[in-house]
Amino acid sequence: MSYSNEDILKRISNAKKNKSKLTHVTNKASLSVEDKVKMGLCKHFVQFSLEKKMLAKNLSDLTGIPTSRISEITNYKINKFTVDQLLKYLTVLGKHSAKIRQYLTLIEQIVEVPTLKVNETKKLSREIKSFVEAGANSTFQYV
Repeated sequence: MSYSNEDILKRISNAKKNKSKLTHVTNKASLSVEDKVKMGLCKHFVQFSLEKKMLAKNLSDLTGIPTSRISEITNYKINKFTVDQLLKYLTVLGKHSAKIRQYLTLIEQIVEVPTLKVNETKKLSREIKSFVEAGANSTFQYV
């Protein structure tokens, strides 16, 4: 199908007008911490569907989550969800993926970590950074 220049300009104009009505993320630089968490949770749905080569409908059949909700999640329409809703849906998906179960266990462990003082946090961050830079041959130990 071909479009005339006039049609193309009209489509561009309409897209610019409708930009403010978008429900999905278009500018990641302006995300809040909560939105970044939501993006991270949505990413697991996308990765799972890509790894298993599943469409939204198949993923819906597998998890019992409505197809429309799966589509919104995999298209990162994070404004339509709260963090707890996404965690609930991810828990359902975790029943079918060991990798996602491990991720959820990690989140649970992180939440249970006590709050550290600022200088302790900085020290821990430096140690983690040096551990990551050193590679898998080093051992991490924080006391």
